[in-house]
Amino acid sequence: MRKFLVVALATFFAAFSAYGQTATGGISGTITSPDGGVIQGATVEAKFNQTGKSYSAVTGSDGAFNFNQLEPGMYTVTVTSSGFKVSSSTDVKVDIGREYTFNRTLEVGAVTETVTVTAGADVITSNSAQVTSVVSPQQILSLPLLARNPLNLTTLQAGVQSNPFQGTSINGQRTTLTNITRDGISINDQFIRANATDFAPGRPSVDDTGEFTISTSNQEADTGSGGAQIILVTPRGTSEFHGALFAYNRNSRFAANNFFNNRTTDINGVQQEIAKKPPFRNRNQYGGKISGPFQLRCLAKELRISERTRDFSSLRMKGSRILLPSVIHVRS
Repeated sequence: MRKFLVVALATFFAAFSAYGQTATGGISGTITSPDGGVIQGATVEAKFNQTGKSYSAVTGSDGAFNFNQLEPGMYTVTVTSSGFKVSSSTDVKVDIGREYTFNRTLEVGAVTETVTVTAGADVITSNSAQVTSVVSPQQILSLPLLARNPLNLTTLQAGVQSNPFQGTSINGQRTTLTNITRDGISINDQFIRANATDFAPGRPSVDDTGEFTISTSNQEADTGSGGAQIILVTPRGTSEFHGALFAYNRNSRFAANNFFNNRTTDINGVQQEIAKKPPFRNRNQYGGKISGPFQLRCLAKELRISERTRDFSSLRMKGSRILLPSVIHVRS
């Protein structure tokens, strides 16, 4: 009975993980020789720098290869073929919902020789007409956000407009046409869609968002409904343990006053200052996170697999408390 429950639980989480794999990227390309001919049978290996997990493929008769559903992040791509030097490309950046174009020309030489290239991000996406931009983890953590909501960074992208009367609009579309997903799961507000671009019931924060992609036009069929797409992913675990605690306070005592609160007025010919304080506010946001390798000991024992199998997980907890001035209505 215990073994059945463990297998059922493993199947459930595997299905849940597979559903969430839509928020992934890919690497595809063609391997050629110096004379321009394609190389068949070359081995292409993509290693995820964050966890050390590797993916392998062999080029076909057209010299092409393809990696699908790769987790976003940095990869090291190595190409080996008999009669050619080993090509190693570091810092290949895989973004959410985008396919990295990786075309390489191998140099003639011994396989004991290695040519190392720092690839970097794929600036131009040549295999899709979809217009997308990526908000990196560095931007999410470094740019100032008043409420620590990463969705506020959408206004930094081309074609995005925002004002307090209609919310955030992408390319002039209604806010109801924005589709927001996190790890492949819809987190849209299905009831009040008037500010769909700015608000999600899941309340994403800078600590539970690894990065996200904003697609403003020419959506592809696999992105689902919506004229604009915002695809968020949660931070991935690493091969080492990391953790953090945070506490943020926003208090009106430390806030600067505005111009109209400090203005002067003319009363009976005498200039008098009207000194008003900012409205009371005390907002606290707190939480913590931990990530690292998780060893599946009990599951390995029940399924009779190696106990060295590991999953890389990230656990987060957050909370908030906001105190605002209360208003008492008195009827006369």
